[in-house]
Amino acid sequence: MSVTNVESLQYGVATASLGFSSKFTLEDKFAAIQKAGFKFVELGFSGYVEWVRQKLPNLPASTAPEEYAEGGEPDPSDQELWQALYSKTDDVKALAASFDLTILVLQPLNQFEAWSPGSERQQWCRRKAEKWLPLCSKLGVKQLQVGSNDKPEAPATFEEIGRDLNWLAELGAKQNPPVKIAYESWCFGERLASWEDTWKLVQLGDHPNLGLCLDTAHWPLSPIYGYDPTTGEGFTDQQFKEMLGRLSEIPGEKIFYVELSDVLKPVVPLGKGSPFDEWRVKANSPRGDRFVWAVCGRPVPFVGRDAGRQVKTQDDMGGARVLECFKTILASGFNGPVMWECFEALTMEKDDEDIPALYANAMWESRTKLIEGIKSG
Repeated sequence: MSVTNVESLQYGVATASLGFSSKFTLEDKFAAIQKAGFKFVELGFSGYVEWVRQKLPNLPASTAPEEYAEGGEPDPSDQELWQALYSKTDDVKALAASFDLTILVLQPLNQFEAWSPGSERQQWCRRKAEKWLPLCSKLGVKQLQVGSNDKPEAPATFEEIGRDLNWLAELGAKQNPPVKIAYESWCFGERLASWEDTWKLVQLGDHPNLGLCLDTAHWPLSPIYGYDPTTGEGFTDQQFKEMLGRLSEIPGEKIFYVELSDVLKPVVPLGKGSPFDEWRVKANSPRGDRFVWAVCGRPVPFVGRDAGRQVKTQDDMGGARVLECFKTILASGFNGPVMWECFEALTMEKDDEDIPALYANAMWESRTKLIEGIKSG
């Protein structure tokens, strides 16, 4: 991808990043995305489920085991729920089209891989995937994001995980139209927490329909070399340089799409007066402190903290070095979709009606500055 063609990429917004409150409907978020200037969308699965329930308010509750499912997702056996989700795909596509938007990605299929081969959990996850992939195809999305399994009790070897991903990629390839599998590292796991791990697993999966989703926010929080949110240490200049060297070796055709957000450096660490301390206590998440930082401290690149409203020093702009990362990705020949997925829970969970527009506009400003930064060399 040459610098002169960087404007031709498919730039879009993740609906999950335009407010956490149920007050904000897909209609609100699509309107904000359109008005900001974007043409493409990454649709959050839980947001779609919530939207369908708003349209069909008498649907039964999910029967999925609490320890298996997240976000109220249906059990594979919940036929009425799945049929409702399938039945509304044309409506949500038409809704997006009414705002001149195209839904490119559904996200995230999570905790899918890494369970013991033949186990009840693995079989449940495969039955779940057999419901998700037809939904993706009916939605017309090009890709399904799969987040790396961050459950500590998931014991499979890398070779076994590779086989899980190969199975899923083949399932996606069989859909009509086919759906690509974009595998993303989630920094809050202990074992599959770096893009280097997911890249190894994509290679082990060895399927043309399997590639990477690279998210610039998870790298500065990698447990291998990223910031420790409780100390502020990590992600040194040398570690960043070495990471970019590894990143430059990925073939562009195996990077299916990119998510952009920055990460605040933990100048005031968690538990030591951080602005996220109260949220950390309230959430009491079993996913730990990197998860807390990933939900609270991921501002819009080049715009900064609180969609630019709380920028007092350079530290409020983030330390992920997004421009350098994205230039390295472009140098690989990557030409896929680029989605803004930023999370600042302290603002996004509020009911303030301006939040969808606030963040969509900040992301468009970020897009403008990203392109300017690439063109300036």
